[in-house]
Amino acid sequence: MLKNYRLLKVCASRRHILNFCRNKSTRVDGAVFLEKGHEGPIIELLPEEVDLIGPPDPISNLRPIIRRRFVSETKLQEELRQKQDATHQWNQKFWSIHNTKFIKEKQKFIDDQQKAGQEKHQLTAEEMSEFYKRFLDENWKIHMDYNFQWYKKNFTLLFLALRVSIEKNVGKIFRNEYYLDLIHLYSI
Repeated sequence: MLKNYRLLKVCASRRHILNFCRNKSTRVDGAVFLEKGHEGPIIELLPEEVDLIGPPDPISNLRPIIRRRFVSETKLQEELRQKQDATHQWNQKFWSIHNTKFIKEKQKFIDDQQKAGQEKHQLTAEEMSEFYKRFLDENWKIHMDYNFQWYKKNFTLLFLALRVSIEKNVGKIFRNEYYLDLIHLYSI
């Protein structure tokens, strides 16, 4: 369906026009980035069709993801999807708080550097480097805790994804008639 990088799709039932584009840099097969629709916010896709990836959040700079739900989703697939969503929400919350704090402290630093009664000027990179170093030093422990938790969550997701893959592939093997005949033959 999405062989080209740009595709204009008309949702026949509602006649909404959506621009889909598959980004060359995405590492996820089947992921689609949505651009602005021309008529309304209603998006109609088949449940198993694609993961939807939205525009970046203005504060956290993370893209929201609506993960596809399989019609015959197993308990393990559901658990993986829910943990992926929970990890994304945790990430969203952390970066929203962190970036808000960064912007406020940066603005305070700039205001403090501007001398009262003098003409306002843009600070140089050298002057701003003082702020960046101080901010990183003050938040070092927070960043270390975040990285530790992020690694822990991602290893959990990798382990679950491996289990889902094994479950899916083992199911394919045992649905194959050749293997069913072998099992039946040896069970006699």
